[in-house]
Amino acid sequence: MHMEVRVEGVDSRQFALVMDKCWATPVNDPDYSLRWDLILSECPNPNDDTVDLLQNGVSTSSRFSFRMFIFTANSTRLYLHCAVHLCLLSSNRCSTNCSSGHQRREGRSLDFHDSASISLGPLVWS
Repeated sequence: MHMEVRVEGVDSRQFALVMDKCWATPVNDPDYSLRWDLILSECPNPNDDTVDLLQNGVSTSSRFSFRMFIFTANSTRLYLHCAVHLCLLSSNRCSTNCSSGHQRREGRSLDFHDSASISLGPLVWS
């Protein structure tokens, strides 16, 4: 499954979209207790080797992929949720190096702008 989160209507020369975290739930509720983390602290979940972060914090779109799954045998639906923010490109602190383990930029400063949460679904396993 390939996912892209994109922001429109902002100056792509000034801002980048950063996925802070993305997760899946079996119901359309981002706060549901049963969940599986896909992106944590702007990097792939280290406990899920199917997650591949393709682009994050370098443009107005961020992309990742993962192997489709279901939570239980009697559930065929999956809902995706992401917490994102806009980052000022001139700060040079919008992208995170995830290659050497689970790293996160230190703190939020002037590079951090509007944040939002988005949801998508249902994705139906057939």
